[in-house]
Amino acid sequence: MATVRDRSMIVNVARMYYEQDMSQDQIARVLLTSRSNVSRILSEAKKKGIVEFKVVEHSKRDTDLEQQLVARFGLRTAYVAKVPEGTDEYQAVGQIASHVFLNHMKPNAKIALSWGRSLEAMVDEIPENNRPDLTIIPLIGGMMEVPAAINGENLVRVLASRIRADFKILHSPTIVQSSAVKLAFMNEPSIKGVIELAKNADIAFVGIGSKGSTSSQYILEAAGLQEATHRPLFKNVVGDIACRFYGENGEPVDQGLESRTVGLALSEIRKIKKVIGIAVGDDKPPGVLGALRGNLVTTLITTSACAKSVLELAGKL
Repeated sequence: MATVRDRSMIVNVARMYYEQDMSQDQIARVLLTSRSNVSRILSEAKKKGIVEFKVVEHSKRDTDLEQQLVARFGLRTAYVAKVPEGTDEYQAVGQIASHVFLNHMKPNAKIALSWGRSLEAMVDEIPENNRPDLTIIPLIGGMMEVPAAINGENLVRVLASRIRADFKILHSPTIVQSSAVKLAFMNEPSIKGVIELAKNADIAFVGIGSKGSTSSQYILEAAGLQEATHRPLFKNVVGDIACRFYGENGEPVDQGLESRTVGLALSEIRKIKKVIGIAVGDDKPPGVLGALRGNLVTTLITTSACAKSVLELAGKL
């Protein structure tokens, strides 16, 4: 039976590891013991009930739809939230997305973000933490035309502040007036450095826009594009990720807009090992389907209503 002193020592080690985020090596140096001994003490803390773990997921998931999405589109994983009538669908998806985020907070991870209301919902659900080893990186520049809460730059700052992580900012507008202006921005060492970090991110969380959705409209208005003068774009586009528009098979559309956008191109986003796409809303299925067909995301987080519509749409087209 453990003595009071033994229990006190176990509690102290558990606090250093789980609350102060000290590594087992650091704890071993403080206590003048071995790392293996620290590991045994932490195991003892779990056995004695000093440390307890539980998975908290308020939103229920539709595993049947998840399996259908994975089988149909070759996704690595899918998370489909069941959203009861009267429930906030953004909050339901945000809760699931936050758990996915927490599971990917590996040591020294570089995590990239785009923008949008679905990512805001995820950030809102992430609990405070102390992870100075993580780096949060934007996939795009600033967006003065969109509400501050869903601006990618703001989301990067808020998330980094919440988990006490390092972060980077792209000191450039997302959409500029010409390809020459874009080139000038992209040649700035500070901007080039952030772009390179984003390209080499371990994981990216991206909102998925769709033709006619509010988020997509923000981008088009910021670029000064109107359907009357840019018919090919408006005819062929089905969705967008990180302010990059694509067609029904995920192919880029409208090279004129592409050449004015500061941030990662679709081909560069596709090369990131893990890209988590998040989509909420009745207007999102066409954009989601295009992203899935173009292999622009490796994991999808959405609602059961959106998932069903995507599968139905895929069967018709």
